[in-house]
Amino acid sequence: FERTSTTAVCAYAGPILASYLERLNQVTRSRALPPLFLMGSNGGILEAAEAIAMPAIAVESGPAAGVVAAALVARQTGRLDLLSFDMGGTTAKASLIRGGQYETTAQYEVGGGSSMSRWMNGTGHPIRVPVIDLAEVSAGGGSIAWVDRAGALRVGPKSAGADPGPVCYARGGTEPTVTDCNLLLGYLDKTSLLDGELPIDHTAAAAAVRTRLAEPLGLDMRTAAASVIDVVNHAMAEGLKIVSIQRGHDPRHFALAAFGGAGPLHAAALASELGITEVICPPIPGAFSALGLIGTDLKRDYVQTLHSTAAVEPQALEAAFTALEKRGAAMLERAGIAPERRRLVRSVDARYPRQSHELEVPVARGCIEAATLAQIAEAFHERHLHTYGHDNRGEPVQVVSARVAAIGATAPLTIRDTVARRGTDPIKAKRQIWFRQSGVIDAAIYDRKRMPAGLTLAGPVVIESLESTILVPPGWHAIMDEHGFVLLTRLPQGAGQQ
Repeated sequence: FERTSTTAVCAYAGPILASYLERLNQVTRSRALPPLFLMGSNGGILEAAEAIAMPAIAVESGPAAGVVAAALVARQTGRLDLLSFDMGGTTAKASLIRGGQYETTAQYEVGGGSSMSRWMNGTGHPIRVPVIDLAEVSAGGGSIAWVDRAGALRVGPKSAGADPGPVCYARGGTEPTVTDCNLLLGYLDKTSLLDGELPIDHTAAAAAVRTRLAEPLGLDMRTAAASVIDVVNHAMAEGLKIVSIQRGHDPRHFALAAFGGAGPLHAAALASELGITEVICPPIPGAFSALGLIGTDLKRDYVQTLHSTAAVEPQALEAAFTALEKRGAAMLERAGIAPERRRLVRSVDARYPRQSHELEVPVARGCIEAATLAQIAEAFHERHLHTYGHDNRGEPVQVVSARVAAIGATAPLTIRDTVARRGTDPIKAKRQIWFRQSGVIDAAIYDRKRMPAGLTLAGPVVIESLESTILVPPGWHAIMDEHGFVLLTRLPQGAGQQ
């Protein structure tokens, strides 16, 4: 079934992807530009022809690029255990980075859903290609808030998108969105979006929230708007729990990297809900995923199924790895990757008997022997225990397939904000913002591009830039580091609270 589903996804996405890439290829060739590459779902770049031939390997290319960029942040800042959070206009994506490295899975479903912080297998379309392990929820700045027949507040999955967009964009939207609610709470300002180049209709947003949400719920306008933010934050926290708690990790031991146009606006609230004490907001958060495209490696995944139902023999596994490594080495040679930048990484997909899902287990280079199989089994038991909370060492471990990742490493990339700091006073203005615990507060509004390195701010403050806004609520501090990252730190309970 999984292979049939993968084929169906390729058939569905293929014609659109092929048409777009072929037209883009024509443009690049006509302008004598370098060959066209794109991000693969596994976190490595690939040639356009490969994506056209197998569209499933690129279906999560955008979110994958964001996770790759977040892994760069983890290694550069020394926060090697990191939760990646990417919130745009329609969806929010979450992924986990451990030891500075993201994880991939071969058990991915496109368009799946979750319930009670757990991924619901069978709700999406399985694709049997390596994909960065991430969770995606229908929650973004354009997500529409509504009241159902039972009188309960809902947010999403329907989105206003970019056209017509939120009501405040004055492009014909009539249904209140998350962005409209952030505007009414003072977190966004009608004169600051896109540095004031995007006209904002505050009155229309207020009318939509009042008539469609506040009055049906029996709430005042600001409380209704804050309730929308609470609901959407809870939904996004579910995604972060899926990639952390459901995978056996305590999110309190991780920092949170927040990007996307809306990510930094909601990051502190999400961190508070999960018990996270540190948030990293990188430079240019609205376009941050693009950095993943230039900071990633060339990567191809090769897999061979081991058809025997009996225990795999060392010689058979060694032969499978040798064949896969030969293909990977040939690809790296054709791509012109220097020998010192080439890596071939082995792993296997393993499971207990009668299981329908596998876990990927790394395998060290070297000749496969009986002792190697014992090491694989032990590593699988440990991985199963860590992921699901239990293992069964009395059961044999089935090695289902052999994998080799062929990697051509790129030069290390250092992320830094190169925008010249202009002016002496980073404070743009002051305005009233609203929090459920404290009501209306007068908060300073800072211009990010005028903030010098080392500047420390105590919340509540708002930090604005061209494409994104950072909300620093009461009980949080923010500091601008030397590379242009804004680092948020949650104070101990009770300290600095308002």
